[in-house]
Amino acid sequence: MGLENVRWFVMGDDDTVDVRGDPYGLLAAHPVAPLVSLHHLDYVQALFPGLTQIDSLKKLIQAYNLDPGRILQQSFCYDLSRNWSISVSWGYTVQLYPTLVLAKELETPFQTFVSWRSWSQEPFTFNTRVMSSDPCERPVIYFLDQVEEVEMGQTRTTYKRFLGESRKECGQEDYVPVLSVEFVTVLAATFQPDMWKKAPRRQCCETVNSTIDGVDGVVHVRVRGCNRWETVTPP
Repeated sequence: MGLENVRWFVMGDDDTVDVRGDPYGLLAAHPVAPLVSLHHLDYVQALFPGLTQIDSLKKLIQAYNLDPGRILQQSFCYDLSRNWSISVSWGYTVQLYPTLVLAKELETPFQTFVSWRSWSQEPFTFNTRVMSSDPCERPVIYFLDQVEEVEMGQTRTTYKRFLGESRKECGQEDYVPVLSVEFVTVLAATFQPDMWKKAPRRQCCETVNSTIDGVDGVVHVRVRGCNRWETVTPP
């Protein structure tokens, strides 16, 4: 694959939304469907902060190669003991909220991008939500750091906290424990391709550790199929 000359990256049939600017919001809230393509990458910011677009693609491809069907698939976790919400976009990013957030809001993309033709905030064929500049009104964000196959049919991805260019952090009390989390690890079984033929639904996930692992500041998450009658929104 001639990555040096990449203009778009295709993973399946062509069916995509063209945007400009920062594609983060769109990729962090991908719908329940296979990722089919990433187009016109020379017109959007690098997918991963601090990397070139080529290196960003190489990092995303590492995750894709281990589990093509799961790439960018979004799952929601709720830690009711701490009232936390976690949104996992597998192989790309994790968002950690210090409050319980409804699934309807989590699946709505942050407006980090603009329209392709008019360079405007609208119109789009889907709803969006504002990405506030106030760190107390946005989630703590993590980006993919490592991906590995831990055993046959199971992967572990690790996501590292991103501070952002301003390096501003929320000083509110409810953000203190969240900001002590430096890494989020996600265990997941390999996504079977035939699941797309069975009216797929968003998979569930759960936090494995009920408290932060001491000085390591790691939260462990397991993505799995939902149990019968289980919902992906908090009670």
